[in-house]
This record gives sequence, structure tokens and C-alpha cells, in this order.
Amino acid sequence: MTRTEYKQTRRLIRDNGRYALRWIQGQARIEWDVLLFNIQDSKDPLSERQSIVAYCKREGVAYTFHHLSN
Repeated sequence: MTRTEYKQTRRLIRDNGRYALRWIQGQARIEWDVLLFNIQDSKDPLSERQSIVAYCKREGVAYTFHHLSN
């Protein structure tokens, strides 16, 4: 896969999510499927921070972004 093909594929996936795998052919489809599956199972720090902020707002707890950094 060339750099141009990689960038086009990455943009396609960013815009369409896993649905974009239907338009990717051959070995590239298998590799992107593995990458997306592993990313899905990994810990998502942004969603974790979002849940912390939502909890603090719901409970009326004062917080700063320094509390959120690890």
C-alpha cells in the first residue's frame, strides 16, 4: 500500500467508520479490519474523560482538567 492509498483509505474509514470496509479490496481490507477491531477493544481515554466529566456535572462535583489527566 502506497502512502497515497493509505491516506485515502484512512480518510474513507474516518468518514464512514467500519462500513468503509465494504469498499476496500484484498489484503488491505483484512489489515484494516484487524486494526479497527484492536482499536475498538482498547481503552478509549476520550470516552473515559467524557464519563468523568458527566459524572462530576451530574453530582455537582467541582473539577478541573488537571483532575482528568493521567
